[in-house]
Amino acid sequence: MRVRGVERIHLQLRAAIISGDYQPGAVLSQVELARSFGVSRTPLREALRRLEAEGLVEALQNQRARVATIDAESLDVLFTERILVEAMGINVTVPYLTEIDLNGILAATAALRVTLERADMRAQNQARRSLHAHYVARAGQRLRTAIADQFDLCERYRRLYVDLPVTIIDEYSAVASACVVRNANAVSQRVARLEVQLAQAVLFRVSSTYEPTAICTALRMLEGIGKH
Repeated sequence: MRVRGVERIHLQLRAAIISGDYQPGAVLSQVELARSFGVSRTPLREALRRLEAEGLVEALQNQRARVATIDAESLDVLFTERILVEAMGINVTVPYLTEIDLNGILAATAALRVTLERADMRAQNQARRSLHAHYVARAGQRLRTAIADQFDLCERYRRLYVDLPVTIIDEYSAVASACVVRNANAVSQRVARLEVQLAQAVLFRVSSTYEPTAICTALRMLEGIGKH
């Protein structure tokens, strides 16, 4: 019973942090959280330890915790991990896309276009997440879960610093066209370039002097693979 309680608190707090309900640096009061969840502080502390292990929470003195802040270098690595693991999922998936899969990608691309035109931020985020899930739909449950977790973490920071430009739909349309002909290298490279551009914009907002070495290296690796 206690394990289920810890799991529930962990998942709900994790979702709240990723969605931005708790901003980076926000202090998490164990007393207030325990009261909010209707639990004792024992399962709450275990949930906070799990979040700390994931890098979402930092321990402070006096048994307090806060939502983790992040520096440009750590963000560079985080976005790089996401780009590489998603590229793996794309390369596993795209050669085996069915007509149903392709219809889903085209429909999700069209849905994203509508949300961008309407400037509906919440709907944009949902449409973009759905579209990226389509790109890795045949990658296997464990890999898809890892990709989704990385996507959510990166989107947490992207949403804090950068809005999606309306013109990004042109890139997504090109990705959809590459999916139709089942060109896995083209899809993975186009998605990587798109994500690198967003990551660079985020990193510039965090530190205008930081050189994003990791994400640029990842992109060169993926582009190099496509040449062989």
